[in-house]
Amino acid sequence: MTRKIRLQTNDDNVEVRYQNWAAQVISIMMPWSLYWVCGRAGAKTVQVLAERVQEVAQDCPGAPFAWVADTYSDLHKNVIPSLIDGLSNLGWELGTHYVINQEPPAEWRERMYNVCTDWRQTMVFFTGFNFTFISLDRLSIGAGRSYVGLFGDEVKYFPEEKFTNLLKAVRGFYVKYGNSVWYRSRTLTTDMPNPNHLGEYDWILKMSAQNDKQAIMLALNAGLVYNDTKKNYLANVQELEQVRAAARLDRSLETKLPKLEKAVKSAERTMKRWEERWIRARRGVSFFFISSTYVNIDVLGIDYLQDEINEGLEGLHCNILSIIPKLEATERFYPNLSIKNFYADGFLNDVIDRHPIAWQEDASVLRYYLADKAIDAGMDAGNMLSLVIGQQERKVYRVLKEFYTLPPETVRELADQFLHYFQPSKRRVLMLFYDRAMNNYHKVKNDMASAIKNAIEFDASGKRTGWRVQLMSLGQGNIGSNLEYLYMQDLLSGNLEQRLFSLQIDQYNCPCLKAEMEVCRTKVKDDGDRRMVVKEKKGDKLSRERLPKESTNLTDALKYLMCRREFLDAWRRKGFRTA
Repeated sequence: MTRKIRLQTNDDNVEVRYQNWAAQVISIMMPWSLYWVCGRAGAKTVQVLAERVQEVAQDCPGAPFAWVADTYSDLHKNVIPSLIDGLSNLGWELGTHYVINQEPPAEWRERMYNVCTDWRQTMVFFTGFNFTFISLDRLSIGAGRSYVGLFGDEVKYFPEEKFTNLLKAVRGFYVKYGNSVWYRSRTLTTDMPNPNHLGEYDWILKMSAQNDKQAIMLALNAGLVYNDTKKNYLANVQELEQVRAAARLDRSLETKLPKLEKAVKSAERTMKRWEERWIRARRGVSFFFISSTYVNIDVLGIDYLQDEINEGLEGLHCNILSIIPKLEATERFYPNLSIKNFYADGFLNDVIDRHPIAWQEDASVLRYYLADKAIDAGMDAGNMLSLVIGQQERKVYRVLKEFYTLPPETVRELADQFLHYFQPSKRRVLMLFYDRAMNNYHKVKNDMASAIKNAIEFDASGKRTGWRVQLMSLGQGNIGSNLEYLYMQDLLSGNLEQRLFSLQIDQYNCPCLKAEMEVCRTKVKDDGDRRMVVKEKKGDKLSRERLPKESTNLTDALKYLMCRREFLDAWRRKGFRTA
């Protein structure tokens, strides 16, 4: 019977890494292509994407890969910083193991198989392996290039047609890499797509058809055996080194060395044999897998998940449990909301190019912002302070940007966000529309409307900012949610385009407003002798972290921006329904 040697993990030559069980399965199997739908906070980037990047960087030295994101802005603000954090947790540091957006050292360049003359939007590793960062709103970055494989995160935001066209470029350098497990591989992760959210696409669910259970189990079992042979080999090496060290003091132990050296060589042969089997088993294997946030419960703690379940409102089933929610159109407060009410080309990517990664953007990146004209803002002072910015240009009214603060933050923090973002403004005039309740205590100058006006006109040190805020809702009457419900149906459907304008919302600069509009529900309220459809407000009682996307605060800010007196009068004159 063979003696089992235990691996000593406290050895300096042993790197200990911690992964949740789903990430362990993926790492042990390391399939050719991975399609992983996992709940929020499932450690997709840190424990899976970064691990696979390290693996392919060493397995395919010099190979060009593509990293895909939905927008150029998101690539710079979120994707690349998250990837850097994930690699750092695994011991690879910027400047030592890879560089971004800069020419790499000469010895790294010599290892690259592809020719690169422009180092913008690139990430080059010490092995010569390299990424080109491509956003689906700027496909020209990858035009004319070929790639060995592809990575992407949050793929629920990828339009299927655009992504499919990009996949045609994943075909490069067959002579060099055609025999690699990673040739034409795809690594795609996301949380569960929600079909009720405009701009989310569930095509990744089709990838389940690529699962071959027998091939997956073979790759997994081969990986498990290979992993055991690696541990056995290293354990034998540790024992040999320990006996060698002890033999320097006790020469009688030298008789054990030949047997131990033989055991090390035998373990190494076994390990290499199973490595070859493991590689063969992985080739061409696709693994589609759905898991909930519970896979990461050891890190998050039971309290985190229990709080989500106890609240039990919108987002739990989809974002945490990875179950697709259902919401009938008749339950929507904005039933005519569609993708045509949003625009996706709001960024000037050339402006982003001129700044470092993770730059805190300002209004100079907005394609449709008119810097020489006054801007409008709708504000709600509910459980969170919400500010929605808009401008009208001819027959189009665009909602350009959202701002919000969560308790205990105040109007000072909200104003500071606004002042930083709109620093490039040439005409600093803000027309503020808001809830009439913000006028309370106006006579004694202790009202919320005056507070935000003063916070924008004067900075934290009391210095004038150059902004002039006009309070547009003094003396305003109540704007009921039934009135909003009827008016917004006509506005969102395009019925008011000739009389007023069409409404267009920047889907990337107003993500929380978009999410709130998509999940906002109706309820029926009795008003004397009639029943009215009004806005359900249950989401406003959620925990502070969930308010931005699941409350109605930003939608109320939009209401005050859109339901101003002259707009409503034009709607009524046109003969549309009234409350």
